[in-house]
Amino acid sequence: MKIGVIGLWHLGEVYSACLASLGNIVVGIDEDVEVVDNLNKAIVPLQEPKLQEIVRANIKKKRLKYTTDFRQLTECDVTWITIDIPVDKWDRANLNKLFALVKKALPHIKNSSLIVVSSQLPVGTFVKISEFIKVNRPNFKFDYAYVPENLRLGEAVDSFLKPSRIVIGIDNDRRKEELVQIFRKLKTNILTVNVASAEMIKHATNAYLATSLCFIYDIADICEKVGADVTEVSRGLRADERIGEKAYLDASAGFSGGHLARDLQYLRKVAKSKKISLPVINSVISKNNYRKKIVFDKIGPLLGSFKGKTITFFGITYKSGTPTLASSLPLTVAKEALLMGSKINLCDPWVNKEEIKKEIPQSKFSYFADPYKSAKSSNVIICITPWDQLKKLDYEKIAGLMTSPKIFFDARNYFFKERKMIDQAGIMYIGIGR
Repeated sequence: MKIGVIGLWHLGEVYSACLASLGNIVVGIDEDVEVVDNLNKAIVPLQEPKLQEIVRANIKKKRLKYTTDFRQLTECDVTWITIDIPVDKWDRANLNKLFALVKKALPHIKNSSLIVVSSQLPVGTFVKISEFIKVNRPNFKFDYAYVPENLRLGEAVDSFLKPSRIVIGIDNDRRKEELVQIFRKLKTNILTVNVASAEMIKHATNAYLATSLCFIYDIADICEKVGADVTEVSRGLRADERIGEKAYLDASAGFSGGHLARDLQYLRKVAKSKKISLPVINSVISKNNYRKKIVFDKIGPLLGSFKGKTITFFGITYKSGTPTLASSLPLTVAKEALLMGSKINLCDPWVNKEEIKKEIPQSKFSYFADPYKSAKSSNVIICITPWDQLKKLDYEKIAGLMTSPKIFFDARNYFFKERKMIDQAGIMYIGIGR
């Protein structure tokens, strides 16, 4: 099958490469000349493990190419929209780019094509896109499907090629089998539902995960007061077959990245328009919004004042192994520490320093790729986005570089097994719910 993939940032780079690896002929299309030229050289816009190799291999096999020419869609059986939808600081989606690209592509899409969307869209967008197409290209025949993406940053290729399940939302039974056949090689559970249900499955999944996280935040707060350890409580919960080993039960200073929050806001917006009360969803949003205060509540009494103190952040991206700073919780906390008068050191081996400057003025922070250099003269180290190598650090060396009171705040309980080692090195370890 010949597939045109529109939008070549994170979603598009992965979908174009992985759909080609399933044996399809794929053309990736985007307006950005630099992105397209780089992809044709197997240079991906956002690094993901295994992705570059898959792009290179499928270009060599002539199953994959990239272009800025939307006329290539005239030869495609399927047009797959994978535009990364931006969200604002209130986690609201901006669909302007989506509709602009649909309008540009529309004159070139073959009649009777299947249009598939895997972008992160609010429920009800199917109706809006369908109406938009009918207005902008009267008498054009098409079928529409929504396949919710489930690409985890830093694990996107495995998320696509080794999914726990695939959801296909399509209302035309005749075209349903075409989509099922595309994914058949993945040998996983394929659920076919109507389009609105597929849109809701995406929202409901993220809302459920967000609710699980906020639930364990509450449990962690109680654990601290009664002498329990939330890491042990979480282990006990996961051992229950009704809950499971992969349950989102990691106590932390809050979730970030925008994806969970975005879907919560989608649901809240729909509920408001339909005059539906959402006490659980609203409580989750409220809990997470205030959760980051735990960082200051725990460290403040020990520091006396944040003014003039040096705070080092180990990890500042949204997720380890990826360079994205979108909705980064560490960056949010760092900005608040700056407002309190602290000096900020930011340490992350993956981040692009130029991207940090878009969020914080260059004069307001020091950047380091080396954890030891970043720890020098620090009063506090905060770790919200950890990476594996941090567990192998020489904490006695770190302690020798730090300045009193030498606090290590483990905001995700990532180092709970290293706690004794950190304490013995002369650094005050603080976790959550312990």
